[in-house]
Amino acid sequence: MTILNNETVAKIKDSILRGQLTQKQIGKEYGVSRSVISDIACGRVHKDVKPDTEATTEETEILHLQAEIIHLREERNEARRKLKQAAKTVGLFTAVAEELEERVTPMTALPKARPPIRPGPSIEEHLVLHLSDGHHDQIVTRDDTGGMEEYNFPISMCRAERLVDSTLKWTQQTLTNFKFPSLTVLAYGDHTSGEIHGAANRSYFRNCFKNSHAIGQLHALMFRDFAPYFDQVNIIYVPGNHGRRSMKKDYHGAHDNWDYLIGKTAQLYCRDLPNVQFQIPNSFSAYVDIGGVGFHISHGDDVKSSLGIPWYGLEKRRHRLMSLENVRQGTPIRYFCCGHFHRPGTTTEVNGEMILNGAWPASDAYAFNALAGFTEPSQLIHGVNKKHGITWRLPVKLRCDYESRGPRRYKLVDMDEVIAI
Repeated sequence: MTILNNETVAKIKDSILRGQLTQKQIGKEYGVSRSVISDIACGRVHKDVKPDTEATTEETEILHLQAEIIHLREERNEARRKLKQAAKTVGLFTAVAEELEERVTPMTALPKARPPIRPGPSIEEHLVLHLSDGHHDQIVTRDDTGGMEEYNFPISMCRAERLVDSTLKWTQQTLTNFKFPSLTVLAYGDHTSGEIHGAANRSYFRNCFKNSHAIGQLHALMFRDFAPYFDQVNIIYVPGNHGRRSMKKDYHGAHDNWDYLIGKTAQLYCRDLPNVQFQIPNSFSAYVDIGGVGFHISHGDDVKSSLGIPWYGLEKRRHRLMSLENVRQGTPIRYFCCGHFHRPGTTTEVNGEMILNGAWPASDAYAFNALAGFTEPSQLIHGVNKKHGITWRLPVKLRCDYESRGPRRYKLVDMDEVIAI
């Protein structure tokens, strides 16, 4: 690195004033970078050193303007570089979704279900299903977990059947005095294990495109089965952390995520189902109005843990979100929902509740060996009443007794079309 003395700086200022060489050429002549020459020209450094040839006021102003132009040009080039990189990543999923639109065969709507016989006046509520942390493409062997868990994509299909069947049995047969005109599915991420930590090489299909297509199709099968029993099925997707494609979370790149492609795939398969509607915002969180009750959903990976315990971080997050209610317009938020921790739970105070959803796998090699973690697989359903908020809740247990034999009715199609892409 060249050390400049006052004599050299004076010569550099003379060269700048003459204007015969560019700043880059001057820097090369004196063995310094162009940015150093720019700093000297703008007076950010070596202000006290005078050039051998005294500059007029007009020449000094021109030098300042030239330096500012160079800096603005550099900022423009940097912005273009970032925009080009974003176009390569986010545009990738947009292009794939457009290609899938021509290749995906939409599912046929099932016949409308016969309304259940109710013994008396019915109570009208809205049904909510929390859908997160499926990690459907993950492979967990019994050796990984001391013989306590086995998980893969066919098993996740079995558990999806169990979730649908249990939800319909509970709402259509057990709660016979309830009427549910709508179902809202809050899908908040980690449906895939993605490509971080080398997960793609250990996944069921060994390919993130195939994994995402299969998972999106599985979700669509669930939504198709729900559709005959409700006047309206509303689904909202926000991404998790495992599906991201950047080394660290890019808060401007919610759609640069495999969870986004999963949501778009499910939407394409359900596009001929008239009462199924999708929302896939370019955001890591969303506010949802369900029958006049406000919900806030996010994956939860931003919540900090203390000694592996997330409760303080969850409380802090909820308090901050509640403070935003003073300036946010719309339905007041009563419930804040997230997943990520693979452990269902809730924390509540007077004016807000934080809800944690469960996960589809009970454990895996990391959770079992590093944390001794094991939680019964479950997903939450509950009813919502405008006056009383959540009136009842049921964590649906996902394990079923036929997992070793594979799914009974769910099967994948169009997988060859994904290979062609």
